[in-house]
Amino acid sequence: MTNEQVLEQLCEFMNRDDNVRVLVLNGSLANPNVDRDDYQDVDVSCFVRDMYAFLRDSSWIDHFGVVLLQQRPDEVQEHTSYNRYAYLVQYEAGHRIDLTVRPLCDLETALRADSLSLVLLDKDEIAGQPISSDETYRVKRPNSFDYEQCWNEFWWVSLYVIKGLRRKQILYALDHLTIMRSMWKQMMAWNVGFATDFTVNIGKSGDGLHHYVQSEEWEAYLQSYKAHDTVSIEAAFQTMTHHFEQVSRRVAICAGFDDRAEEVQQLRAAYSTLWYSND
Repeated sequence: MTNEQVLEQLCEFMNRDDNVRVLVLNGSLANPNVDRDDYQDVDVSCFVRDMYAFLRDSSWIDHFGVVLLQQRPDEVQEHTSYNRYAYLVQYEAGHRIDLTVRPLCDLETALRADSLSLVLLDKDEIAGQPISSDETYRVKRPNSFDYEQCWNEFWWVSLYVIKGLRRKQILYALDHLTIMRSMWKQMMAWNVGFATDFTVNIGKSGDGLHHYVQSEEWEAYLQSYKAHDTVSIEAAFQTMTHHFEQVSRRVAICAGFDDRAEEVQQLRAAYSTLWYSND
């Protein structure tokens, strides 16, 4: 079943349910800047008069095909009252529906919070016709607190990578290397934000970064995933600290923050102590 067919059936089904008043398409299918492909999920928000009435009967799920797997991330054991409730359903035929049920009173707030909103069904003509864009998904300008948290977390966990390597605890070192990489990606995203006046969306996992960062840095970032032994982990560690120091300084200059160069030098001195202690 194609996504177009899924959307058509969703509209038909929800139109027959008097409890459902508004159906909104979200996610990549509502993004005019994303090319369509066969792997996109159908993300919809369903606004209802009575949440309990909708949730007590989940048979609608089977209307759209044979269910392969599903998740209900908002479900709480022995809980019957919800302000929102999501069904994530993967069907055997390959299509997937992520449907979030919300009370009708949340409609205005939800449309304002998610710029990727395209109204599919509006029985009472109360939703209007918002213009779908990726504005709320673009890189956001960091404040000094955001920057401080990212900078601090990177350098803090870097010490654990060294400890893990010295103890020959590969998995421990890799776990903390992953956190360093995440902070590096965040700092790269902010750098791209300043370079583009915060007008771009780099995607959920940051795949769009490669359009904006230097090829050398992007290749170094990808290479850091190949770490799996002490030699490659140490190489990735050195690459990360080098590039993070550079990109964090660029972000600090653009934002008017202290680049904390002296602290970085102190940290690097501490590295030497850790690397060679107990030798």
